[in-house]
Amino acid sequence: MNLVADVREVGAALPGTVETFPFDARNLVLKVGGSDGQGGPPVLRMYAMVDVTEDPLRLLVKCDPAQSALLREAHPQIVPAAYFGGHWVFLPLDGSLPEGLAHDLLIGSYDLVLSRNVPRRIRERLPARSR
Repeated sequence: MNLVADVREVGAALPGTVETFPFDARNLVLKVGGSDGQGGPPVLRMYAMVDVTEDPLRLLVKCDPAQSALLREAHPQIVPAAYFGGHWVFLPLDGSLPEGLAHDLLIGSYDLVLSRNVPRRIRERLPARSR
């Protein structure tokens, strides 16, 4: 995974994913969620972000803090996103990470945000993710 199209393709395959540019025209944000079916506003939570103008790209994903520390120890090129708190890390999409790691961490971020940050009433309305 080293192109914006790759990130978008993975996100498009994950149920309830919405692409937005909430901050500016550069930062593509992937969110998960939806409506509760009872007329309430949709609940969408960010699980990834990529600045589409960077070269090479860096992907921002959410990790469990313990996993984040282990990842940074094993791969010094993975850096914390300090202004997002200890749960978020930047992954370089320049080929320096082991094959498939960025993909797995993107899906892991989706799973983490879906399970911890999206209300159950909305999670239950989303189709099951194919593994």
